[in-house]
Amino acid sequence: MDINITCGEIQSSVGFLYVILPVILNHTNNPDCEQSWYFQDGRLIADPSDPQRMIDPAISVSSDRLVTSHCVNLNYQIICDSADGSHFSHGIMFRVRNETAVTPNSDDLNEASLQHSDVF
Repeated sequence: MDINITCGEIQSSVGFLYVILPVILNHTNNPDCEQSWYFQDGRLIADPSDPQRMIDPAISVSSDRLVTSHCVNLNYQIICDSADGSHFSHGIMFRVRNETAVTPNSDDLNEASLQHSDVF
C-alpha cells in the first residue's frame, strides 16, 4: 500500500508524524507480530519493540506511529506468524512531497528535490 502525502500534512509541533491505520494496528496486539520502519533503501530507522534503537531522523516510535525530524519517504512493515500456521504481512510506503516542489520557479525547488533523493 502506498500513502502519498505532503510534508505539510504530517508536520506537527514535535516533528513529522507518520501514523499507522487502525485496520493494520489490529494485528499489532498479537505477540507474534514484528513491526519495523525502514528508509527507502531498506535501512532500518526504528523498531517499536526496541524504542532505543532508532537512527536519525527518528525522534520517537511506538506501535502506531513514528515521529521524525525531517520529512522523508519511509516504509513500514508488519509481519505476523501465529502458532496455528497463519501468516500476515503488510507493508506501507509513505511517499512524501514538499509542497514547494510543485511551484515552478520556486527558490525552494532545489531544497525540496534533495528531500526526495536516496541520500539521507
